[in-house]
Amino acid sequence: MTTEPAADPTGLADRALPRDVTGLLDGLTTTRAIRRYRDEPVAAEALRAMVFAATRAPSGSNRQPFRFLVLTDGPKAREAKALVGAAARDAWNAKRVADRYDEGSGADAASPKARVARSMQRYVDEFERVPVLVLPCLERYRDANPLEGASVYPACQNLLLAARALGYGGVLTLWHALVDRELRALLDIPDRAAIAATITIGRPVGRHGPVRRRPLDELVFEERWGRPAPWAVDPPGTRHTAAGPPRGAA
Repeated sequence: MTTEPAADPTGLADRALPRDVTGLLDGLTTTRAIRRYRDEPVAAEALRAMVFAATRAPSGSNRQPFRFLVLTDGPKAREAKALVGAAARDAWNAKRVADRYDEGSGADAASPKARVARSMQRYVDEFERVPVLVLPCLERYRDANPLEGASVYPACQNLLLAARALGYGGVLTLWHALVDRELRALLDIPDRAAIAATITIGRPVGRHGPVRRRPLDELVFEERWGRPAPWAVDPPGTRHTAAGPPRGAA
């Protein structure tokens, strides 16, 4: 029995991947979480390149258990975005109160805390308008275990880096977990497939990095835990953040 090749109404099968707009190291060090998007669709050519890059990621025994459910503007996509958006708003509003985002330094509109709160509020308020919602899944072939994410999250990072390379941006969250059962019923996701993340993608309002992290000597050790590697020094001009573990926690 032979199988006919799938029809290609887009014509993409005969076209090479588009050229990216940034170098690899630049992309790795400047890709930030993008939560604001222009009101424009993501071209099929760009989506194809992103998921192609994602599926080139490594996985255990090269089993490639990752699957990507891509939702743009169809009726089920709109319903899925509404499900996740409503759940995200409820969760964020509760977290905003519990973590006192509007108190202390958060009362200063110019503070990092206040900026984070504004960014998150805008993101969840406008979730239904994101151009692309991607649900990366892990198709299990054995019982769930704490290490299985190693076979799906590298693919998620590849997806985000490819988006960056093509002038887009995205962010990975776990909002799907709040409506996992509803999404499965809506999108016919089988029980053997674990939804691993919620990723939104679009053309950024604003720009990417450089991102700010803690100094290398707090994060990279040599020979033993807590001993900074002498060669792990930040490049000139690197800016740091106070976010992360308390200083001296190592």
